[in-house]
Amino acid sequence: MSYFAKITLDSILEEIGGDVFSLLIEEASDVSDKEQMAVALRYVDKLGLILERLVGVVHVKETSATCLKSTLEKLLADIGLSFTQVRGQCYDGASNMRGEF
Repeated sequence: MSYFAKITLDSILEEIGGDVFSLLIEEASDVSDKEQMAVALRYVDKLGLILERLVGVVHVKETSATCLKSTLEKLLADIGLSFTQVRGQCYDGASNMRGEF
């Protein structure tokens, strides 16, 4: 991860703290037909503003619910967040995730 990406992610995590957030997940194929999953978080900051921030774009081997779920779990764990903080979910292009969490 680049230095600037780490600084940005650290800032996002500081804003969230231990509070709750919603997941916004988009799954799509890139121009080389590789499946990619973009993960964003929606949360309320200390000033009461609703923010949406991209926290990762990861390659997925397949688009099954099992694969997407395990990839998402790993991403959240890697950045220090927990599913216990998730209060909402939105899947666009990853509709097979419905009911997985």
